[in-house]
Amino acid sequence: MKNRILSVLLGLVFALCAVAATATSLLIHIDVNSTDKILVEGKPATMATLAAVVGSLIKDKEHTAVEIKVPEKMEKAKVEAIKDACRKAGIALFSMSTKPGS
Repeated sequence: MKNRILSVLLGLVFALCAVAATATSLLIHIDVNSTDKILVEGKPATMATLAAVVGSLIKDKEHTAVEIKVPEKMEKAKVEAIKDACRKAGIALFSMSTKPGS
């Protein structure tokens, strides 16, 4: 009986891990430097083209997230403008980080 319960629990753990691993099938990287130059997956973009560039990379809106790295001292309004452009492209999941000393 204990072995059966343990087997079922382990099966559930493995199933949950598999679901978590496939929850986000694509992560788009946006990097902004200290001069406000925007790179999407290493390629230049502008605020005017950001939504289109991000949109062109999306295969499945529900399973795509954006990781945004910005300088530590970037104005909040600029960060929000980047997030707004991503939302316009259909992104709802974000990861934000700052680059210290920039």
